[in-house]
Amino acid sequence: MKQTADLILLNGVFYKSDEKQGCAEAVAIRGDQFLCVGTQKECEAFKGPATKVMDLGGRLVLPGLIDGHTHPETIAKSRWRVQMPEFEDWREMLSFVRQYCEEHPVSEVPFFFGEAYPTTMFDENGPRKEWLDEYVSDRPVRLQDFTDHACWYNSKALELMGIDKTIPEDGLAPFFRRDENNEPTGWVFEPMPGGEFEEAMYEKIGWHPPTEVTEETIMPFLDFLSDYGVVAILDGITEGENAIKLFYDLDQAGKLNMFYEGTCLLEEYQKLDECIATLRHWQKTYTSRHVHIHTVKFFLDGTNEMGNSASLEPHYNDPSGKNFGVMNMEEEELTKVLLRLNEEGLDLHIHVVCDRGFRTACNAYEKAKEIAAAEGKEWRIYMELAHCELVHPEDMKRPAELGIIINWSCHWAGGYFGEAAIEYLGQERWNTMYDMTRFVESGAIVTYGSDVIGMCEEHRGNPFFGMEISATRIDPEDPLDPMRYPGSMRPPESAKLSVEEMIKGYTRFGAIPLRLEQKIGTIGTGRPANLVVLDKNIFEISADQIHTIKPVLVMFEGTFIRKTI
Repeated sequence: MKQTADLILLNGVFYKSDEKQGCAEAVAIRGDQFLCVGTQKECEAFKGPATKVMDLGGRLVLPGLIDGHTHPETIAKSRWRVQMPEFEDWREMLSFVRQYCEEHPVSEVPFFFGEAYPTTMFDENGPRKEWLDEYVSDRPVRLQDFTDHACWYNSKALELMGIDKTIPEDGLAPFFRRDENNEPTGWVFEPMPGGEFEEAMYEKIGWHPPTEVTEETIMPFLDFLSDYGVVAILDGITEGENAIKLFYDLDQAGKLNMFYEGTCLLEEYQKLDECIATLRHWQKTYTSRHVHIHTVKFFLDGTNEMGNSASLEPHYNDPSGKNFGVMNMEEEELTKVLLRLNEEGLDLHIHVVCDRGFRTACNAYEKAKEIAAAEGKEWRIYMELAHCELVHPEDMKRPAELGIIINWSCHWAGGYFGEAAIEYLGQERWNTMYDMTRFVESGAIVTYGSDVIGMCEEHRGNPFFGMEISATRIDPEDPLDPMRYPGSMRPPESAKLSVEEMIKGYTRFGAIPLRLEQKIGTIGTGRPANLVVLDKNIFEISADQIHTIKPVLVMFEGTFIRKTI
């Protein structure tokens, strides 16, 4: 007996995002799967007495979207912090901080944590603790750079953390900048909130921020993503066992409504065994229908804006010509990591932003595959390189040739990080950054994500906002100076991404590093019924209007989780 559908969606433009990039007129759905994807007549053949029928009025329908790199726990943990207005001048910002502290005594706010100031506010010497001390000295203060890769402490905070000129650097983050007398200046690179130094401060002041991730703090961001059609995310860093347990519990309770793919942070080569053991424990304990973890995360270099990325050329502002930035793992060790992960069947997701880091990652991957082949071993893992902001032209074809996946944060393409990197890279190299088109043209798998990390930017996790910026190279929220950059467009204009390519990366390609190709990414007969119905046709509206798109229906596995029509 022929099956009948629970629901038939008619009169739509169903963009299947399969290899043929074809469209269908209708779909028939039974349970959590597509019974039929095809013409209206073909789908109506599955209509029964209890079948519901919905006319979509010619609207465009996409597969459910995939955010291939984001940070839900970091956002959840930031909800207690002070969200500062945007300032151009640091004195105006510190006046705000002082006024806030005057209105909120130490007994109420024992630690002021404000986010976020623009990277361009300071030169390569950064801010100083003394400047902040003049405005607030009665309590510890931390001001966060909006990249989340730097912060600024006052003297009170450094004192309570026990950081002075007698405390040596141990080569691990955070990195405290120091003056000629080895005194910490107050500027810090790669400062993870709540690290051991801040924990010592909390103990001394007898207070601790509410840093535990809870359903109440994480669901606003997950709901936001669902509103915009996101049905799967890759977590840039799964922040501890409590975090993955929370996603597991949400899924068990039927509240998650998306796939969650975690990553386990590898801090350094010597901790590889520990990282793998942790990941295996999480797999065994917290794998569920929609919660999985099979990926190790590693930071290969820093940021271009802070001058600690791994560059092929010495920094533009270094007269000695000896500063090539920072590499957290050299090629030999990275090759060993890849070989070990291949034995374990675990993928690797690497943060890399500059050309030397990118080349090193490609070299290590190529070498590891050669060694495995010589030993007669199958290569069975993915390496995905996130960000890839500056890549040497000679290396652009290597991801396609080697099978390396690229992940790009679309909403950065208009100059979200401003011009801070020019000091270290120079204008000429800066003008070539953020160009993913060469990867696309060479046939590489390119995926997309938001990489949003705090409340101040969680709204930029809207995938249509990101798509617009990569399609126009103009940030409508944080535009470049139009006097220097005509139309506020970030060069090069040739780096604009097509909507078709971005949809592919947010759907079919995005499913690949998550190992979910059979569940999400395309609309097809027999596949799980995931889709998003748009109020505007993204292929027909002007590129500068893409951010105005609002999904009217979002379906996850046959159930509408968002419905406004």
